[in-house]
Amino acid sequence: MTLPVAEAAIADMQEARRQFLALVDSLSPADWSRPVPYPINPSGGQWTVKDVVAHVVGDMTAGLLGLLVSGQLDPRTIPQLAKTYDPGPTNAQIVASRKDASPQELRELLDRALEPTFDAMRQATPEHLGWPVPLGPGYEITSEDLLWSSYHDRTHADEIQRALATHHGPEQLSFLPAVQEKITQMHHGRERFIHAAYSVPDDAWNEPSAFPGWSYKDILAHMAANDLRVHTRLRAILGDRDEAELAAIRDVHGWNQRSLDERRGRSTAELMDEFAALRYETLRILSRLQEEHLSAKTLVSDVGELSLLEYLDRATNHELGHGGDLVPASRARRWRAHHPDTT
Repeated sequence: MTLPVAEAAIADMQEARRQFLALVDSLSPADWSRPVPYPINPSGGQWTVKDVVAHVVGDMTAGLLGLLVSGQLDPRTIPQLAKTYDPGPTNAQIVASRKDASPQELRELLDRALEPTFDAMRQATPEHLGWPVPLGPGYEITSEDLLWSSYHDRTHADEIQRALATHHGPEQLSFLPAVQEKITQMHHGRERFIHAAYSVPDDAWNEPSAFPGWSYKDILAHMAANDLRVHTRLRAILGDRDEAELAAIRDVHGWNQRSLDERRGRSTAELMDEFAALRYETLRILSRLQEEHLSAKTLVSDVGELSLLEYLDRATNHELGHGGDLVPASRARRWRAHHPDTT
């Protein structure tokens, strides 16, 4: 018998897939070749709408959940796997393998791509749920949360909508090796924050979070704006100092409040668009760094001076921490709150 939590998660994934398919069906032949703004992986080249659809099809397996319910994965190894797994090469390989597929072929694959995942979900037992999955400092989910993976379709549907609404010419960025390592970490942190954000249902955003005085939407607005502070510090390292902006970001609470006030009334989609655009500008600035900049210091109010690379680590951990702040609002946790005695 399928667990009630699995039935609910399957229904949520089916709805997200229906919405994604409706978007795919609305694409014109020319839309499939449109470049997607703000590349998903800056070191992996520019993706088109067709590439995003190929990525959403995935590898047609049940992934980690399938390994867990089949006994091929020791659940005690999940924490280490969560820390070290890099999906980038696999994603790139899947997309490359479908370069010659037609839009119709990809559409047909989308129709059945989730079947192995649903089969695995229907086999899940209480023993497969509740295992910790640490995604970063202050950010931990469980193997039960992994059942609710509809965030993936919703994330990439918004990316396609962004491609349809925005002209973005291909741009290949390159970075110093030490910076590229940090960018890879930043990319993982960004993806995990996006996981948290797209797991939140529309009716939860205005609820109060555990972060004092902030709603869940305030957390999203804060993260949408946060790379503006990163830009100010990086430009100062590059010799383009703006003393007024530097003074403003040192007033952490004042800057945070002003950035929230400026974003009142914006939709979550608009905030996610800003989050993506400002992150890409961060990457463009990082591509300008030279070896002599690596030893530069930047002042962070609550910890003092940090080197450039230390600062990039801190920025990633900050993003992960706020991803963790969004977890209680996720579809998975809200379902569990209403069904505390159900597995």
